[in-house]
Amino acid sequence: MYKFNFYHTRPENFFRNNKAEQTKGLVGYLRGDFGKDGNEFHHTWFNNSEKLNNDKFKEDFDKIMETLRERLLTDRDWMRSVAYNHPEAKIASQSTSSYGMFVETERYEYDIRTITEDGNYDFYIYCYDKNFQEPQYLNGKRFRDENGKLTEKVEEIAKKTFAEARNYYINGDRYENNGKIYTFKITEENMLFEGKDGEKLFIAPELMGTYLPDVASEGSAFVKVPMSQTLANLTLGDLIQGVKLSSVHLVHDEVDIELATIEDLSKDMFTEAGNKAWADVLNAKVDEIFDGTYGVQIQCSGVDHQRLTEISYALAGYCPERDSKEWFNEIEDAGPNMSM
Repeated sequence: MYKFNFYHTRPENFFRNNKAEQTKGLVGYLRGDFGKDGNEFHHTWFNNSEKLNNDKFKEDFDKIMETLRERLLTDRDWMRSVAYNHPEAKIASQSTSSYGMFVETERYEYDIRTITEDGNYDFYIYCYDKNFQEPQYLNGKRFRDENGKLTEKVEEIAKKTFAEARNYYINGDRYENNGKIYTFKITEENMLFEGKDGEKLFIAPELMGTYLPDVASEGSAFVKVPMSQTLANLTLGDLIQGVKLSSVHLVHDEVDIELATIEDLSKDMFTEAGNKAWADVLNAKVDEIFDGTYGVQIQCSGVDHQRLTEISYALAGYCPERDSKEWFNEIEDAGPNMSM
């Protein structure tokens, strides 16, 4: 007998999508319907990975399907009655009236979407190999029962997950929450997630574990942005969101420019006028950070090479005092620092 979980933490797991990070553990999915009279059983398999669709998976899936046919997918009326009895499993969708539930075995997770309106297929089953799927993209939550309710007090959960959270939430790293990217910061006074728009979400250090992807309540998780995604979209402005850089040089990806040593570079050193004046440079893509002839170099693209030269010299102090006061703040050494 397998344990049914009548809730969902990632609704997108129940729909077809093309996100590489999320689908790399997807074996494939089954689409089915109960025919015109509601008592037939038609299904089609859509393969996603030949490698993962192996004998071990097929054996596991066959056993799961036997259970599903007995407990959920017996016929259309019964399937819908199960869904209606679990309103907490309803998935917000503009196209269909859907309910999401999942079944886990030792290695696999089966995310089942049942559709309770006429004119559509009756169900989809998305099959994930947990050995290849990142934890934040699975539905299972620790410390919760089959209905998603906490099985322990929040304070006890926080104690058990504190050490793990300290390793997961790294000063200066980026995390996603409800579609928005934040940088995690540790200062002398606070721990917080800060958005690119300046929004700050402060957290109590002793409760860090309650924000972990497989622990947090729906909508409260802060999920580490995959390194591949971070590097693929990293701008100079992103880079200085969470760290303070020291003794660095900006270089262009195509044109050799005159280098000037920038002793300090951080988000806080720009005034509002400075952010506007140098927006094109701050939006430049960071291609590479490496040790060059004159020290650490940050290679940028997508910006005019002359602008890189101009900001380098301005940050190095070679600009009129009036401009310097308009663009840059005088920064005292405080908060997180990463020397490079």
